[in-house]
Amino acid sequence: MKPLAAIPAAAVKNIRGVFCDIDDTLTSEGKLTARAYAVLERLRSGGKLVIPITGRPAGWCDHIARMWPVDAVVGENEAFHYFVSDYRAAKDCRP
Repeated sequence: MKPLAAIPAAAVKNIRGVFCDIDDTLTSEGKLTARAYAVLERLRSGGKLVIPITGRPAGWCDHIARMWPVDAVVGENEAFHYFVSDYRAAKDCRP
């Protein structure tokens, strides 16, 4: 496997988003580090879609979708998904 830094710049421009596992891929010993959080923020600031995928239950995914800099979360081993835009739309509709 090659590091992501080895991807040619021309190819990186065509990447629309990043899907990633959470447990022991994005997290370290069960915790989301400041460095990993910063990478998520940089990806989104750079215009990339960020979608973590996990086997975690809905409650965890609801929290992740609301609190992390992501566009969506796929949970319970692909049984459902949360789109962050759903939360923004619901918030905008409140009186």
